[in-house]
Amino acid sequence: MKNHNLLLFFILALQATLYSQTCVIAKTLEGHSETIYGIAQSPNGKYMLSGSDDKKAILWNEKGEIIFDKVVHERSVNDVTFSPDSQRFITAGSDETFIIWTIDGTKIKTVFADKTYVKTVAYSNDGKFILSGGGDNIAKLWTADGEFIRAFKGHTCTIYQASFSPDDKLIVLASCDKTFSIWDINGEKKNTVVHHTNGVTAASFSPNGENIITASFDKTAVLWNLKGKLLTTFKGHTGDINQAEFSADGQYILTASADATAKLWKVDGTLIKTFGENNKVDYTSATFSKSGKFAIVSSKDHKITFWNLP
Repeated sequence: MKNHNLLLFFILALQATLYSQTCVIAKTLEGHSETIYGIAQSPNGKYMLSGSDDKKAILWNEKGEIIFDKVVHERSVNDVTFSPDSQRFITAGSDETFIIWTIDGTKIKTVFADKTYVKTVAYSNDGKFILSGGGDNIAKLWTADGEFIRAFKGHTCTIYQASFSPDDKLIVLASCDKTFSIWDINGEKKNTVVHHTNGVTAASFSPNGENIITASFDKTAVLWNLKGKLLTTFKGHTGDINQAEFSADGQYILTASADATAKLWKVDGTLIKTFGENNKVDYTSATFSKSGKFAIVSSKDHKITFWNLP
C-alpha cells in the first residue's frame, strides 16, 4: 500500500508539472503602436491578422513574419476577419467603412457600412455574405463583394458583435443596450434576450448551432439555448469581458477581460485555467487557434500572445 501511495504521489506530481508547463506563452507577435481591438487567424491556419487604434492592419505568416503592414483606415481598425477559403480578409474601421482585401494585400472594395463606425464584421460560413454592425445600432447584410442586401433594425445602442450560425440561416447580434437578438437571415427577428445588467460585448453560436455564448461589461459570460433559456453562467472575471468564444469542438469557452486575464472554461462553467495572472494590461480579444493548441489573445500593450492550452 505504501508503494502504491508513493507511485500515486509521483503520478500526480508529474501531471501537475506537465500542466504548469503547458500553460506558458508559446510566442508573441508585435508590430502595432496602439491598442489592438481585433484579431483573427485564417481558417487554414497560415495567417494571423490584427487591427488596432493605430489605424493599421497587420498580417503575419506562420513564422510570425509581417507580410502586410499598412494604415488601412482613417481612424481605428475595430475588427478583422478572413473569408472561409482564406483568400480574402476584411478590416472594419471607425471611419464608417469596412474594406475587402485579397490575401496578398490588394484592395478590392471600400464599403461605407455605418453612419458612425463599424465595430464588427463577419463572413458567412459559405463565404457568400458579409455581416457588419456598429455605432448606428443597425446590423447589415452584404454580398461577398460588398453589395447591400438588408438591414436588421431594433437595437438602441452599438452592435458590438454580429455572428452567423453554422448553417448561415440565423444571425446573433450583441449590443450595448444590454440585450442580444437572434434573427432569421431573411430579416425576421426570432428573439431578443434581456438578462445582462450592462452592455453585451460578444455573442456567437456554438459549432453545432444549438447554443449561443454571450459576454458583457457586467463581468459575466452566459451560455444559452436558441430559445433564450439560460444554461450556464461563467463568473470569475473582475473586469468587463470583451470577448467570449467556443472551441472548435464546442466543449470549451475562452473569455478575455479588462481585468488583464483570459480564462478557459468547460461549457458547464468549470474554470480550467486563467492566463495572465501577473499581467497588468487589459486583454481586448481572444480566439482559439485553428490547431486547437493555443489560446490567442490581444491586449492594450499592442501585443498578440499565444498561450499553450493545458
